[in-house]
Order: sequence, then structure tokens, then C-alpha cells
Amino acid sequence: MTTFEQIHPLFIEVNDLTKSFPCFAQRIQDLAQLMNLALEEYEIDHIALRVNTDEKAKYWLTHLLKYGTILNHNIVNGRVIYLIKLARPLRLAGQFIDIIELPFPKNKIYPIEGWEHIEVVMPFLQNETTEEWIKRVSLLFLWNQLDNLKVKVSEPKVEGEQLPNPSIAVSFVDNAQNHTCIKVHPYNIKKIIEV
Repeated sequence: MTTFEQIHPLFIEVNDLTKSFPCFAQRIQDLAQLMNLALEEYEIDHIALRVNTDEKAKYWLTHLLKYGTILNHNIVNGRVIYLIKLARPLRLAGQFIDIIELPFPKNKIYPIEGWEHIEVVMPFLQNETTEEWIKRVSLLFLWNQLDNLKVKVSEPKVEGEQLPNPSIAVSFVDNAQNHTCIKVHPYNIKKIIEV
């Protein structure tokens, strides 16, 4: 059976990304189910890759640029992160996603290189502060009360970005079977970098 993902030109050329994508998509769905997060109700604005070497990052960047363009690149927490806008989007969880995040490595070694997380948009309410947004989302889902989930709240500061970009990252405590992560933030990444 041929799926949208299998016939995407990126997947025809970059075999290591092709083989891992269906498994990644299923693991994201498994994590979302445990989080009680209905992905169809929220926008997934981008998918992120993780690499352990500059060589692998350059290899994937070269191939991604055959099927898209650099939307942005910036230094975040001491490392360069590229945002690639694909000419043709990927499909995941019933949505079409055209932004791939590719951070170059810093000091962390990931157990698995490749597809690692998605980012989901949960907008601020009118006049809501960052702290209020974090509290509201946390109380709505109660992720930190589930023993098998790890929750990390952060707000990366990027030079030139005007909008606040808090993030709540949720992953499995035991990530040996499922290394994926779902991050929630209030603005679509395109809006963050355009302002």
C-alpha cells in the first residue's frame, strides 16, 4: 500500500528518514493518546529532527534543501537551528506539515538520530500572560500527574524574536521504547520568526 509519506520525494532519496517516519508517526500517536491530546483539534506547525554530528546535520540539510528552502536559521541555546519550508508538505496525524526543524548538535547525544518531536499550537487566550498560559495548559491536561510522563517547561530566548515562545515538552519517562516528544507552544513558528 502506497501512502503519502512513502511517495514524498524526500523519502525516495533519503532512505534513513523514510524507514523511520511511519514508526515515528505511530509513536507520536501513542504519546498523544497517553497525554489525552487529540491532535486533530490542534495545529501541528512543525516536525523536528535530531542529530549527533555536524556531518549528519549537513547531510540532511543538503537533502532537505532539494525539496524546500531555508525559512529561518538562528542560534538558540548555543546552537544553530534551521527551519526548512518544504515545497510539498509531509502528512502526519491527518495534517499536512511543511516545516522541518533541524538543529545542529551541541553537546547532547541522542539515543536515536532522526525524527524526534512535533510541536503543537495552543494559542494564548486574550491578554493571557506566559505564566497564565503555562498554568492553564498544565491544569487542562494534568500531564505532570501521570507517572510515566516527563514534563519540561522552557522558554528559549532567540535574538530578534519579539513574541514570547514558552514551550511545554512531554515525553515518556522511560524513553527506551518511545523516544518521541510532543511540545506545545502558543504561536505558530512562522508567526514567531516573522514578527
